[in-house]
Amino acid sequence: MRLSPEILLGLAAQVPLSSHNQANRQQDALNDDSPVSSTRAFTPKDLVEQPSVGTAIVNPSGNLLFVPYSKWSLDTNTESHSLRIHSLDALSPRDVLHEISLPVVGEAFWYDDITLVAALPNATDRTTSLYASYLSQDALSEEVVTTLSGVGELVGVLPTDTAAYFRYSAASRALVFTARVFPDGNLTTAVKQEREWKGRPNTARAYDGRSYTRFWNEYGDPMHSSLFSVPLSVRRGKWQLGDLHVNLLNGTAHKVPAEDSLDPGNDFDVSASQVVYTTKDPELSEAFHTKRDASSRPTSFACAADVEQVYLVDIHGRSPTRELTAGAHGETSNPVFSPDGKLIAWLESSQDGAFAQKNFVVVYNTQTDARLEILQDWDRSPSSIAFSPDSTSLYLTAPEMARVKVFYYPLYDNASKTAAPVTLTRDGEALGLQPLPNGRLIYTHRTLTNPGNVVLLSNIQAPVDPYAIESHEITQLLPPVLSAPHVFSGMEDFWFDGDARKIHGYVLKPRGWTPDAAKKDWPVVLFIHGGPQLMSGDAWNVPFNPQVYSQQGYFVVAINPTGSISFGQEYADAVIGDWGGAPLRDITKGFKHALKEYPEIDPKRAFAVGFSYGGYMINLLQGHARELDLEFAAFANMGGPFNAEYFAYTIDQLFLMHYSWLGWPWENKTQSIYNAFSPQRFVQNWETPQLNIHGDADFRVPVTDGIATFNALQQRGVPSRLVIFDEEPHVFGNPHNIVIYHEAIFEWFERFARGKNDTSAA
Repeated sequence: MRLSPEILLGLAAQVPLSSHNQANRQQDALNDDSPVSSTRAFTPKDLVEQPSVGTAIVNPSGNLLFVPYSKWSLDTNTESHSLRIHSLDALSPRDVLHEISLPVVGEAFWYDDITLVAALPNATDRTTSLYASYLSQDALSEEVVTTLSGVGELVGVLPTDTAAYFRYSAASRALVFTARVFPDGNLTTAVKQEREWKGRPNTARAYDGRSYTRFWNEYGDPMHSSLFSVPLSVRRGKWQLGDLHVNLLNGTAHKVPAEDSLDPGNDFDVSASQVVYTTKDPELSEAFHTKRDASSRPTSFACAADVEQVYLVDIHGRSPTRELTAGAHGETSNPVFSPDGKLIAWLESSQDGAFAQKNFVVVYNTQTDARLEILQDWDRSPSSIAFSPDSTSLYLTAPEMARVKVFYYPLYDNASKTAAPVTLTRDGEALGLQPLPNGRLIYTHRTLTNPGNVVLLSNIQAPVDPYAIESHEITQLLPPVLSAPHVFSGMEDFWFDGDARKIHGYVLKPRGWTPDAAKKDWPVVLFIHGGPQLMSGDAWNVPFNPQVYSQQGYFVVAINPTGSISFGQEYADAVIGDWGGAPLRDITKGFKHALKEYPEIDPKRAFAVGFSYGGYMINLLQGHARELDLEFAAFANMGGPFNAEYFAYTIDQLFLMHYSWLGWPWENKTQSIYNAFSPQRFVQNWETPQLNIHGDADFRVPVTDGIATFNALQQRGVPSRLVIFDEEPHVFGNPHNIVIYHEAIFEWFERFARGKNDTSAA
């Protein structure tokens, strides 16, 4: 019998959990006489039921785009999926032209300007079916939304349900995609081999250190992801999908995407005849290295992605792969062809085995083999790149000042060689860049107050004048709960003197706050991000969204301490060898600064929540709160390490702790760092009530860290609770579990609000 998440939670905690679906009741418990907003509070249920908007994909002519759209219903425990088609001809937002309902979550690509092909996996027979939907010119001119019945005409079937990341080359009439196979690389027999392997009479797994023993939430198995090419065309009105699936990486031992890729859909790209990809060096251990190479192959469609190498390959697999990277370097990512096919660009870092190293851009000329490195001196780290339609400029995204912005960089302007890229956007998070002709650019835009819309930038003409650029929302996907005015508080940035530098933070004011209520006492949550080389920024996030806390009546204070990204590389790198030093002092100073600047905060109702590295920081605060003159009513730790030295042996990516703590755990220098900054060394000082939340399938920070933290609190007699979620990895994905753990946190904080001081160890 399968237990519900609610029952699992009760069993894990061994204590009853109250229902907190009534957010207004929660806020009233915290602020009995607080003003009530005209709109209802945004709850964890609202959070997980907000529509999820994927990256928009523009058709070849640039006049239509489709947006993957999904929405979860907790009441029915179902998720709906569709493709929404929008026009780019109108500069003002308009309704969806068409919506194609999908029976399951899948992917899609444009075959031509008016033909959309959806790839849908079938769990029953373990295949993937391709269906074509045609958008007639008459239908495109309609002013009403048309929901297309069914998913269209059957194009053909691929012999696996692991096919993903489809790219179509019209010039080569080739469809390129990734799929998981066994070492023989045979796609046709992969499903049969997997069934036989899983049905073997023994359950032994053997590892030799070359591949990950386990990564994220899965143990390594004999399968890996590879690149495939198959002919696809329409002849005499009939679809022709080839039955010969060419493995473009056959004989290379390359994996595309790599097991630990952060952006697997962009680990390869295709041109008219070739595929470029990035992949980890198969001669190096995955757990110890980040190094990737790039390669290419003459192909009607060829692409390869490696964690640190770049390769080129023919799209039909008619010639061997060719490595484009060589020598000492770090990770490579995001390889892209220029529209004319003459150039390839990718992101590269300089040091192998390093985390959050600064990226620069490499531009490779396929005709001359010349290699140009640019933006080495720019104090920002690009996260994605795209060529302009005329192949003369680059568009980039990069974190900057707690945002992820869009930048423009001309390749052939002599003045640009020393100039920084031009900033095109100012707020939020930008992703999914797609440059269009006539100085236009499409991207997806998210903020702390907006879960996502597709935006068109126009008037991007060289020389670029940022003030002349126009921005238009192509989609309006916000549901009513988010459309109402003044639902969310925008982030209020502040800066303060940290341990060794100016440090950034921001505040979200609670629901119900008004200037005339400024003297009221409000509870506060210190929100500590993971990483440590990540950031708390202006972006929508489902598992860890600070707006949910502000909507329950809390001030939210978020600090970007030493180690956070987007503020320059020195700011980020200063955390190396100092996980528990400057960052802890920065957080302390930043929180005290916020208490001083916002006197309406009640310091006696101060709480703190942290995820991953933030959870590590919660454990560290437990041991140092008194000496730092900090007092919290309660803590919540989600997936944070307990024993840093032991964590260095159990983490899936061994290079991370080796790099961040300046060596292996047994080395004398590293031992001194562990002695100073490992939370378990200060358990004797732990005294603040703490909730601990962990996923049972977390292989980044194993669940034993959560159990050890809880046991230490119990041994100390500190009020504490442990909530374990079955099958959840480091970042939770089950919508029901996301709701439950938020409610568990709010219940825990409410229990210790107003100085209730329940001293019993729960």
